[in-house]
Amino acid sequence: MYKDGCMKASKGTIVKMIPINEIHVFNPRGRNKKKFQNKVNNIANIGLKRPITISERTNKRGDQRYNLVCGQGRLEAFIALGEEEIPAIVKNLSEEECFLMSLVENLARRKQLNVEYVKQIGILAERGYKLTEIASKIDAQPDYIRGVLRLLENGEERLISAVFKEQIPISTAIEIS
Repeated sequence: MYKDGCMKASKGTIVKMIPINEIHVFNPRGRNKKKFQNKVNNIANIGLKRPITISERTNKRGDQRYNLVCGQGRLEAFIALGEEEIPAIVKNLSEEECFLMSLVENLARRKQLNVEYVKQIGILAERGYKLTEIASKIDAQPDYIRGVLRLLENGEERLISAVFKEQIPISTAIEIS
């Protein structure tokens, strides 16, 4: 730990203790209560294994605040444990970069709900990203993204689920839709 309350993480990254009440959850997502309680218990018993990632911002009054980029579950666990500060990697990112990093982390979740995954793709499309840009960000083909967006627009959550479970190809789901 350095004199200024910072500590060094891997590859020159600096980790700082940040007041939780200064952090804004920029791209929130839902949470499974049982898994969340397991996370809280794990942090209470073992400690935080990986700091959250935040980006500095200034609020309308000129006060320094932070946008949460990655680590909503860890942040919420710290809140549930009554903590007032949390270790964080502080990055200097635009709001758009914060959103994209947060989205990529959400898309990379181990067993993310398919509907949530598709909604994240829909958010990128709503923000004006082209099919090719979305596809490159999540390592997919533009035609696949086009199909997913069409199913999403038609409210075809069951077909989306079948596609993700590889029960039917996306082309068949689109035809059915």
